[in-house]
Amino acid sequence: MPDLALLLAALAVLLPLARCFGWVFTRLRQPAVLGEITCGLVVGIALQAGPGLPGSVETTLDALAQLGLILFLFGVGARLAPSITAARVTAAFVPALGATVVPVVLGALLAVWLAARHAPAGVVPFVLFAAAALAVTAFPVLARILAERRMLDDPRGRCALTAAAITDATAWAALAFVAASVHSGTEVWSLLGVVPFLLGLLVLARPWFGRTLDRLSAPASAVTMVVLACAGAAVTDTIGLHAAVGAFLIGVAAGRPASRHDPAAAIAPLAALLVPLYFVLIGRKVDLGDLDTTLVTETVAIIAVAVVAKGGGAYLGARLAGQAPHPAAVFATLMNTRGVTELVFLSIGLGLGVIDSAFYTAMVAMALVTTAMTGPLLNHLERNKVTRDA
Repeated sequence: MPDLALLLAALAVLLPLARCFGWVFTRLRQPAVLGEITCGLVVGIALQAGPGLPGSVETTLDALAQLGLILFLFGVGARLAPSITAARVTAAFVPALGATVVPVVLGALLAVWLAARHAPAGVVPFVLFAAAALAVTAFPVLARILAERRMLDDPRGRCALTAAAITDATAWAALAFVAASVHSGTEVWSLLGVVPFLLGLLVLARPWFGRTLDRLSAPASAVTMVVLACAGAAVTDTIGLHAAVGAFLIGVAAGRPASRHDPAAAIAPLAALLVPLYFVLIGRKVDLGDLDTTLVTETVAIIAVAVVAKGGGAYLGARLAGQAPHPAAVFATLMNTRGVTELVFLSIGLGLGVIDSAFYTAMVAMALVTTAMTGPLLNHLERNKVTRDA
């Protein structure tokens, strides 16, 4: 069969299959991404048992998935930008500090123990990456959870969104530094390449976004957003950082509290089509052949440290900021949501060669567990509150 026919057939199978798995998991009151990852695991096992796909087809599927990632992170940045205001940052700073510092410190200590087995690019990049990965909160999943529970206008919801923006911005900055250190002999010079890009966004692009977006029709706005996301991704990929970093930064620059066209919504249809493919490919990268007694032990340790560090640090930060025990517990539970952002983060780390496939598998398991436990924990906290108030 010609490669084009194989590619089209693969898309015809993978896209609806990912949707079906995602639908099943949403019916189980879990994020659709868990179903899409499971779909990738099933597809990976099936392809391992058969002849597999030609290399050219695999390359094209990966390119389409990367486009989905770029559009997805552009949307994340655009949704995150309105949460970064001086008043919100001030109110959420102490809770965010607890939700960032504690996971980074405990994650770094855990990574030092794991580095002997899982640091292909060296101990320092591995430790930095692992520490940042444990601090991540899934901003898109968090926003969806808050919307479903009608908490977007609740002070708890606003605090959680802003704190997630602060922690994720810190984590992405760490990832940019790791990417530069891996791909450049002198990471400082590579990182300096970001400076004119950031200055351009601040001085020229952000004001231009504001004037231009409101003048465009909806179709023209969608095309413009896709072009900007791809252009930003190309710039950061060229200077030695990951393409996803550029798409994320362009999204932050384009995101505005009030606009005639929502930048994230403009590209949502195309992103919604391609992002499931990306998460299917993430699931395919999970190598169950790596599982042994040692890796199972490490996975359990990673999950335990992730939950205790993120939940405990967020709860401590919220209490220090003056929140009562119940709102602080809700905040800690929300901040422990890692979801799609964590999975993207891990996939980039694997692509950079900072982590190996075994550590990737363990961290994916952690991301799935912490994401799956968010809904049940929130329900438990709300039931306890109702019982106590009654």
